[in-house]
Amino acid sequence: MPNTSSTTRKLVITAVLIAISIVLSIPLNMGPFISLGFIVIGPTIAITIMHVPAIIGAILEGPLVGLVVGGAFGLFSLFLASQQPAGSPNAIFVDPIISVVPRLFIGPVAWAIYVGLKALGMQVRLISSAIAGTLTNTLLVIGAIALRLNVPFLATLASVSVNVALELIVAAIIVVAVVSALRGAASGRSGSSV
Repeated sequence: MPNTSSTTRKLVITAVLIAISIVLSIPLNMGPFISLGFIVIGPTIAITIMHVPAIIGAILEGPLVGLVVGGAFGLFSLFLASQQPAGSPNAIFVDPIISVVPRLFIGPVAWAIYVGLKALGMQVRLISSAIAGTLTNTLLVIGAIALRLNVPFLATLASVSVNVALELIVAAIIVVAVVSALRGAASGRSGSSV
């Protein structure tokens, strides 16, 4: 049975990461920011970091926390989609197979990679986990869209390939920075590398 302080820590980290996921998802429509977690760069490129809290939660506290944070992200995206007009491109996310189910796997996959690469250096593990979690989000959401809307998977994936490449880089930078800072603070060595 886990001790009380460990359980409390898990609950607090889960709640904070869910709150961050929600804040990242709230529509802003200010300049290049559709939301804090969805940034438009030019006419055809948009990147998201809304999935990153699920990756961080899994690395810090395990696959269940990653699953819960990813599920909350998915539920909130479903809620936001339900508020969109019928013809909106985001209206497809009202389908939980597209908006929720893929997001449940972000954290557990990132955690499995993080744990599976324990023989490697910490930064390699963090970067690999960020990449795995990001690809999980992208591939499963695009796969669900292809399945539910009967559109070609590879053509859809190709249409967002530049976005995905940028998301992989940004997610890796954020995960390394945040996890390193939190681990450094937790060990009393602010700024130490992980």
